[in-house]
Amino acid sequence: MSRVFVLDDAVGITAALEELCAEIDAGRVRALVLVVAGQDGGLEPWWGAERSVGAHAGTILRGMVAYVGALMDREALKATE
Repeated sequence: MSRVFVLDDAVGITAALEELCAEIDAGRVRALVLVVAGQDGGLEPWWGAERSVGAHAGTILRGMVAYVGALMDREALKATE
């Protein structure tokens, strides 16, 4: 499942982040990557993984980012059909 957020919907974003925090607190999230683009064009990446992910955490996180990019491309292509 993928989620697309409308940044103008602060209530929706807050609810999604609260849901994410609850999932983390419940132990259902093992790794996370967030990249925030600022108004000035800069990027602020945040990432983390449970220690149990081990030495391959970087590879797993990079794979997650590539997967999200592929989902975004698929959605963009569907929108042009």
